[in-house]
Amino acid sequence: MKKQVIVTTSWDDGHKLDLKLTKLLKKYGIRGTFYVSPKNREFRKEDLLSDNEIIKINRDFEVGAHTMTHPRLTKISEREAFNEIIDSKKYLENLIGEEVRCFCYPGGKYNRNIIELVGKADFYYSRTMEKFKLNLTKNFLLSGTTLEAHRNSLLTLPLDYLKILAFSRFNLIEFFKNLHWEYLAKKIFDYVEKNGGVYHLWGHSWVIEKSNDWKKIDQVLSYISKKKNVDYCTNFETLRIIR
Repeated sequence: MKKQVIVTTSWDDGHKLDLKLTKLLKKYGIRGTFYVSPKNREFRKEDLLSDNEIIKINRDFEVGAHTMTHPRLTKISEREAFNEIIDSKKYLENLIGEEVRCFCYPGGKYNRNIIELVGKADFYYSRTMEKFKLNLTKNFLLSGTTLEAHRNSLLTLPLDYLKILAFSRFNLIEFFKNLHWEYLAKKIFDYVEKNGGVYHLWGHSWVIEKSNDWKKIDQVLSYISKKKNVDYCTNFETLRIIR
């Protein structure tokens, strides 16, 4: 029996450049979830998706919540944190006219209390920034990812070094190649396609722009697309398939 292979993607913050990213995803038939922070304080208002643009994205992709203003939830009071979480859910639901089922922790920061607040807000799935995960976790409110569409560097965490080295089969030449995220993205996809699992690529459209990586993301999406044995899903749809 052939092992199940799932490809999902997610994109954070709600920047206007998400519209450019949607065109690439549609070009290659890749599904994805856009985690939107409607009043993200890290950007100018004109750099954020408008309400109409959020509605437009939701027609072809999934829209998930990412708090209202993008604070690090562990740095504010629990009351403030819950308001950020629940208000973003309500705002987006009123906008798109349907339930928002997925959440993403800003900056990947959370603790046990924050996880409980996300559950209290009736989210089914919540995404962290943890990388190199090739299967869904049992706790869907602590869902990890496979790889960020962003360059690896010599400042990478030591544990990440070991994982990259393992994917390089402990070959130093391959290891240094794999410090280029687009090379590693293809390498890991090959592994998942052969062995089964969940391949979750994520990132930020504004980082892709800043790094001048549009050609790289185009190449990776082309590489992982249109495979007969692969289920292409939004983040929430991965739960349905696994169940």
